[in-house]
Amino acid sequence: MAAPIARPLHQPERFGRLWWLPSHGRGNGLSDTGWAPIADIDAAIVAPLLVELRAAGVPAHAAPRTQRPRHVRRRTPPGGPRCRLWVGTSAYARAEDVLRTSLPVLLERAMS
Repeated sequence: MAAPIARPLHQPERFGRLWWLPSHGRGNGLSDTGWAPIADIDAAIVAPLLVELRAAGVPAHAAPRTQRPRHVRRRTPPGGPRCRLWVGTSAYARAEDVLRTSLPVLLERAMS
């Protein structure tokens, strides 16, 4: 039996942002040719986090997580993260730094 052949995609930018990202989310206005999920976050901090990432020059997009199959156990409390955060692959390391420094502050503000 033959294995499927992997063909690299040339010029992914011609398909646009929504080729990579869920269409029902919102971004911070910056774009990239590739996107990767980086974290699941609470919906209450999506807007300020997108602003922080934009200020750092990190393309970002957040969208509600897709529904889990019924047989998968819930690992987070019902009030836990509800949005998946995607960042541009060219700025992934910078995004990790922004999350490390900004996320604790934003979570504290959301809790108070």
